Amino acid sequence: MKGRVREMIAANTTYDGIREGLEGLGFRAKEDRPALALWENSEHELFVMVHMDPETGGLRDYDVKTFEETEGFE
Repeated sequence: MKGRVREMIAANTTYDGIREGLEGLGFRAKEDRPALALWENSEHELFVMVHMDPETGGLRDYDVKTFEETEGFE
């Protein structure tokens, strides 16, 4: 699933596209702000952090981690 998330994000250039893709993969938003968004999928135990550039609207950074990898950070 991590690979599917990475492929979907790479194929989308806007936050709206990324949001739709994440929703389609069963993720729900914990924080749904383009500047810094956090999505989770309990079934696959994954978090996705998306950081869009507020000036250009382009993707600045993203990270896909398992619940286990983020333990202690929340």
